Amino acid sequence: MLNMNGDTPNLDVLQNLEASVVRIWRAHPEMTDYVALRAYEAAFQHYRSELRGATPKPSALRGLDGETFEAVKAMCEFRLGRSVGNSDAAKSIPPVALDVIVDCLRKLGKSVEHNTKTGGRKGYLTFIDRFLP
Repeated sequence: MLNMNGDTPNLDVLQNLEASVVRIWRAHPEMTDYVALRAYEAAFQHYRSELRGATPKPSALRGLDGETFEAVKAMCEFRLGRSVGNSDAAKSIPPVALDVIVDCLRKLGKSVEHNTKTGGRKGYLTFIDRFLP
């Protein structure tokens, strides 16, 4: 979502999460937007539970859905500052708050739904792939 000056709040976090999904898609071209949506929704439920003070339930996703969820979750953990990489660049990235992660996951779910409606079964994946190295 754009704010008044044209910036997208938390664009870096959104792009990091999308990059984790695109990496899976590039390895599995049969993947559809539905897999990305299920991964974002499962991560949203996980972190929303945590935000509410509850213990998140383990994900029931398996196969490609589970692999994509785990990739998204790993990126969430990284951006929360819970699993810092070894590089100096990774250590210099400031952690974000849990509510930022939850908000980003909500936005990404809506983006999947919108791009699937306008672009078909792989509309979202095709759309985000253009913006990621």
